[in-house]
Amino acid sequence: MADMDASRGKSPGNKRGLGSIQWLFQAITGAFVVAFLGVHLYVAHINGGSPIELFDTVVANLRNPWWLAFFLAFVWIVTYHGLNGVKGIIYETGISARGRKIVAYVLTAVFIISIIYGTALSLIVASMAIP
Repeated sequence: MADMDASRGKSPGNKRGLGSIQWLFQAITGAFVVAFLGVHLYVAHINGGSPIELFDTVVANLRNPWWLAFFLAFVWIVTYHGLNGVKGIIYETGISARGRKIVAYVLTAVFIISIIYGTALSLIVASMAIP
């Protein structure tokens, strides 16, 4: 491995990939994603009806503070898991330290924008009137 890194012009001690804490968060959020996906599949596809009934159910569920908290946790965790995975893939390409910093800043901005949008949208849908 050290020879491979040296042949690419990198020092053998150059750190690649995600750090151990980020990897741990990736594994933990992955477990939550599986659980959230199970609930989603049950509510939307097994227990659901037509798309109109499903939308009405989603709006009604979002009015319940527990379902709203569940949905917001789902949005935040899935967004983190996905973007952290993208970052790990990009880091594995062996980009420079400056490139890693740029990727980290860009993906952090995407995360913040996404969770603000997802949270705002959830709150808007929760306050919608069902005809």
